[in-house]
Amino acid sequence: MNIKGFPAAILASLLALAVVGSVSFASDEKSDPSEHKFELAKQYYGQCTDTDSSEFEAIRPQLRAFTDMEVMAETMADPARFAKLMAVVNDPRTIHVMTKCATEPVMWDTWMKGMTDFNKMSRAMGRLMNPNIYFNWMMAPMNPAMYQPMMQMTNPAYYTRWMNAMMNPAFYQPITSLADPGWYTPRINWMMNPQSVQPMFNMMNMGSYFAPVPAAGNAAAKPAN
Repeated sequence: MNIKGFPAAILASLLALAVVGSVSFASDEKSDPSEHKFELAKQYYGQCTDTDSSEFEAIRPQLRAFTDMEVMAETMADPARFAKLMAVVNDPRTIHVMTKCATEPVMWDTWMKGMTDFNKMSRAMGRLMNPNIYFNWMMAPMNPAMYQPMMQMTNPAYYTRWMNAMMNPAFYQPITSLADPGWYTPRINWMMNPQSVQPMFNMMNMGSYFAPVPAAGNAAAKPAN
Protein backbone atom coordinates (compact mmCIF):
# COMPACT_ATOMS: atom_id res chain seq x y z
CA MET A 1 0.00 0.00 0.00
CA ASN A 2 1.36 3.44 -0.96
CA ILE A 3 1.12 5.47 2.25
CA LYS A 4 2.28 8.68 0.60
CA GLY A 5 -0.53 8.58 -1.91
CA PHE A 6 -3.21 7.91 0.72
CA PRO A 7 -3.90 11.59 1.72
CA ALA A 8 -4.07 12.55 -1.95
CA ALA A 9 -6.62 9.82 -2.57
CA ILE A 10 -8.77 11.08 0.32
CA LEU A 11 -8.59 14.66 -0.98
CA ALA A 12 -9.54 13.50 -4.48
CA SER A 13 -12.53 11.61 -3.07
CA LEU A 14 -13.73 14.67 -1.13
CA LEU A 15 -13.40 16.87 -4.20
CA ALA A 16 -15.34 14.37 -6.28
CA LEU A 17 -18.09 14.28 -3.66
CA ALA A 18 -18.29 18.07 -3.64
CA VAL A 19 -18.49 18.25 -7.45
CA VAL A 20 -21.17 15.55 -7.64
CA GLY A 21 -23.13 17.29 -4.89
CA SER A 22 -22.97 20.61 -6.74
CA VAL A 23 -24.23 19.04 -9.96
CA SER A 24 -27.06 17.22 -8.22
CA PHE A 25 -28.11 20.42 -6.43
CA ALA A 26 -28.95 22.10 -9.72
CA SER A 27 -31.34 19.33 -10.69
CA ASP A 28 -32.78 18.84 -7.20
CA GLU A 29 -33.54 22.55 -6.89
CA LYS A 30 -35.82 22.32 -9.94
CA SER A 31 -37.47 18.95 -9.40
CA ASP A 32 -37.71 18.36 -5.66
CA PRO A 33 -41.37 17.39 -5.09
CA SER A 34 -41.03 17.77 -1.32
CA GLU A 35 -40.04 21.44 -1.47
CA HIS A 36 -41.66 23.44 1.30
CA LYS A 37 -44.47 25.63 -0.07
CA PHE A 38 -44.62 28.17 2.79
CA GLU A 39 -48.40 28.63 2.73
CA LEU A 40 -48.45 29.27 6.48
CA ALA A 41 -45.41 31.54 6.19
CA LYS A 42 -47.25 33.69 3.65
CA GLN A 43 -50.21 33.92 6.01
CA TYR A 44 -47.96 34.98 8.88
CA TYR A 45 -46.22 37.57 6.72
CA GLY A 46 -49.61 39.12 6.05
CA GLN A 47 -50.08 39.67 9.78
CA CYS A 48 -47.31 42.27 9.71
CA THR A 49 -47.96 45.91 8.92
CA ASP A 50 -47.29 47.48 5.51
CA THR A 51 -46.89 44.19 3.63
CA ASP A 52 -48.24 42.63 0.45
CA SER A 53 -47.89 39.28 -1.28
CA SER A 54 -45.24 40.54 -3.71
CA GLU A 55 -42.90 41.35 -0.82
CA PHE A 56 -43.29 37.86 0.55
CA GLU A 57 -42.55 36.32 -2.85
CA ALA A 58 -39.29 38.28 -2.84
CA ILE A 59 -38.08 36.62 0.37
CA ARG A 60 -39.55 33.15 -0.24
CA PRO A 61 -36.35 31.81 -1.92
CA GLN A 62 -34.32 32.99 1.07
CA LEU A 63 -36.56 31.11 3.50
CA ARG A 64 -35.73 27.83 1.76
CA ALA A 65 -32.30 27.93 3.40
CA PHE A 66 -33.95 27.25 6.77
CA THR A 67 -35.93 24.24 5.52
CA ASP A 68 -33.34 22.58 3.26
CA MET A 69 -29.79 21.80 4.42
CA GLU A 70 -28.55 21.69 0.83
CA VAL A 71 -29.76 25.23 0.16
CA MET A 72 -28.17 26.41 3.41
CA ALA A 73 -24.86 24.80 2.43
CA GLU A 74 -24.97 26.54 -0.95
CA THR A 75 -25.77 29.84 0.77
CA MET A 76 -22.89 29.50 3.22
CA ALA A 77 -20.54 28.71 0.34
CA ASP A 78 -21.19 32.11 -1.22
CA PRO A 79 -20.40 35.10 1.06
CA ALA A 80 -22.47 37.54 -1.01
CA ARG A 81 -25.46 35.19 -0.99
CA PHE A 82 -25.06 34.69 2.75
CA ALA A 83 -24.98 38.46 3.29
CA LYS A 84 -28.27 38.78 1.39
CA LEU A 85 -29.79 36.09 3.60
CA MET A 86 -28.72 37.95 6.73
CA ALA A 87 -30.24 41.16 5.35
CA VAL A 88 -33.56 39.36 4.85
CA VAL A 89 -33.44 37.83 8.32
CA ASN A 90 -32.64 41.22 9.88
CA ASP A 91 -36.21 42.35 9.29
CA PRO A 92 -39.02 42.19 11.90
CA ARG A 93 -41.42 40.74 9.32
CA THR A 94 -39.08 37.86 8.55
CA ILE A 95 -38.40 37.28 12.24
CA HIS A 96 -42.15 37.07 12.87
CA VAL A 97 -42.56 34.52 10.08
CA MET A 98 -39.63 32.38 11.24
CA THR A 99 -40.66 32.31 14.89
CA LYS A 100 -44.24 31.40 14.00
CA CYS A 101 -43.24 28.69 11.53
CA ALA A 102 -40.68 27.21 13.94
CA THR A 103 -43.48 26.24 16.33
CA GLU A 104 -45.65 24.52 13.70
CA PRO A 105 -45.73 20.70 13.54
CA VAL A 106 -45.65 20.86 9.75
CA MET A 107 -42.26 22.57 9.99
CA TRP A 108 -41.07 19.88 12.39
CA ASP A 109 -42.03 17.31 9.76
CA THR A 110 -39.94 19.19 7.20
CA TRP A 111 -36.89 19.32 9.46
CA MET A 112 -37.25 15.70 10.57
CA LYS A 113 -37.53 14.51 6.99
CA GLY A 114 -34.55 16.56 5.83
CA MET A 115 -32.20 15.86 8.73
CA THR A 116 -32.76 12.09 8.49
CA ASP A 117 -32.26 11.95 4.72
CA PHE A 118 -28.82 10.38 4.40
CA ASN A 119 -28.45 11.25 0.71
CA LYS A 120 -29.44 14.88 1.20
CA MET A 121 -27.17 15.37 4.21
CA SER A 122 -24.28 13.71 2.37
CA ARG A 123 -24.65 16.11 -0.54
CA ALA A 124 -24.82 19.06 1.85
CA MET A 125 -21.64 17.96 3.64
CA GLY A 126 -19.95 17.46 0.28
CA ARG A 127 -20.58 21.09 -0.59
CA LEU A 128 -19.21 22.29 2.74
CA MET A 129 -16.03 20.30 2.07
CA ASN A 130 -15.41 22.09 -1.22
CA PRO A 131 -12.10 24.02 -0.82
CA ASN A 132 -13.52 26.83 -2.95
CA ILE A 133 -15.62 27.88 0.06
CA TYR A 134 -12.53 28.93 2.00
CA PHE A 135 -11.18 30.86 -0.97
CA ASN A 136 -14.53 32.65 -1.42
CA TRP A 137 -14.58 33.73 2.22
CA MET A 138 -10.94 34.86 2.13
CA MET A 139 -11.78 37.10 -0.83
CA ALA A 140 -15.11 38.26 0.66
CA PRO A 141 -13.77 41.57 2.11
CA MET A 142 -12.86 42.64 -1.44
CA ASN A 143 -16.28 41.78 -2.83
CA PRO A 144 -18.52 44.91 -3.06
CA ALA A 145 -21.62 42.69 -3.04
CA MET A 146 -20.82 41.78 0.57
CA TYR A 147 -21.46 45.34 1.75
CA GLN A 148 -24.54 46.14 -0.30
CA PRO A 149 -26.99 44.40 2.10
CA MET A 150 -25.54 46.45 4.96
CA MET A 151 -26.73 49.63 3.27
CA GLN A 152 -30.23 48.96 4.60
CA MET A 153 -28.98 50.26 7.93
CA THR A 154 -28.76 53.72 6.36
CA ASN A 155 -32.37 53.62 5.14
CA PRO A 156 -34.89 55.30 7.48
CA ALA A 157 -37.53 52.79 6.33
CA TYR A 158 -35.54 50.07 8.11
CA TYR A 159 -36.09 51.72 11.49
CA THR A 160 -39.71 52.52 10.65
CA ARG A 161 -40.41 48.84 10.06
CA TRP A 162 -38.99 47.98 13.44
CA MET A 163 -41.03 50.65 15.23
CA ASN A 164 -44.22 49.48 13.50
CA ALA A 165 -43.43 45.88 14.40
CA MET A 166 -42.95 46.72 18.06
CA MET A 167 -46.41 48.32 18.12
CA ASN A 168 -48.09 45.41 16.32
CA PRO A 169 -49.63 42.81 18.71
CA ALA A 170 -49.08 40.10 16.07
CA PHE A 171 -45.32 40.50 16.52
CA TYR A 172 -45.65 39.07 20.05
CA GLN A 173 -47.91 36.13 19.10
CA PRO A 174 -45.11 33.53 19.29
CA ILE A 175 -44.92 34.36 23.00
CA THR A 176 -48.53 35.19 23.85
CA SER A 177 -49.80 32.02 22.14
CA LEU A 178 -48.08 29.99 24.86
CA ALA A 179 -50.89 31.06 27.20
CA ASP A 180 -53.54 29.47 24.96
CA PRO A 181 -54.31 25.85 26.00
CA GLY A 182 -55.52 25.08 22.48
CA TRP A 183 -52.07 25.93 21.12
CA TYR A 184 -50.61 22.81 22.71
CA THR A 185 -53.12 20.28 21.33
CA PRO A 186 -51.76 19.84 17.77
CA ARG A 187 -48.20 19.90 19.04
CA ILE A 188 -48.82 17.21 21.64
CA ASN A 189 -50.62 15.18 18.99
CA TRP A 190 -47.54 15.46 16.77
CA MET A 191 -45.24 14.24 19.52
CA MET A 192 -47.55 11.35 20.41
CA ASN A 193 -48.00 10.23 16.80
CA PRO A 194 -45.50 7.44 15.89
CA GLN A 195 -45.58 8.58 12.26
CA SER A 196 -43.94 11.84 13.30
CA VAL A 197 -40.69 10.07 14.14
CA GLN A 198 -40.91 7.51 11.35
CA PRO A 199 -38.06 9.21 9.41
CA MET A 200 -35.72 8.34 12.29
CA PHE A 201 -36.59 4.67 11.92
CA ASN A 202 -36.17 4.93 8.15
CA MET A 203 -32.53 5.85 8.79
CA MET A 204 -31.98 2.33 10.11
CA ASN A 205 -33.09 0.89 6.79
CA MET A 206 -29.82 0.58 4.86
CA GLY A 207 -31.70 0.08 1.62
CA SER A 208 -33.22 3.54 1.97
CA TYR A 209 -29.80 5.10 1.35
CA PHE A 210 -29.93 3.84 -2.22
CA ALA A 211 -33.71 3.69 -2.74
CA PRO A 212 -35.21 6.20 -0.28
CA VAL A 213 -38.38 5.11 1.48
CA PRO A 214 -41.31 7.44 0.70
CA ALA A 215 -41.80 9.88 3.55
CA ALA A 216 -44.58 8.81 5.89
CA GLY A 217 -47.11 11.48 6.70
CA ASN A 218 -49.11 11.83 9.87
CA ALA A 219 -52.33 9.85 10.06
CA ALA A 220 -54.33 13.00 10.73
CA ALA A 221 -54.78 15.70 8.12
CA LYS A 222 -52.13 18.40 8.39
CA PRO A 223 -52.27 22.11 7.64
CA ALA A 224 -50.57 23.43 4.54
CA ASN A 225 -46.81 23.68 4.89
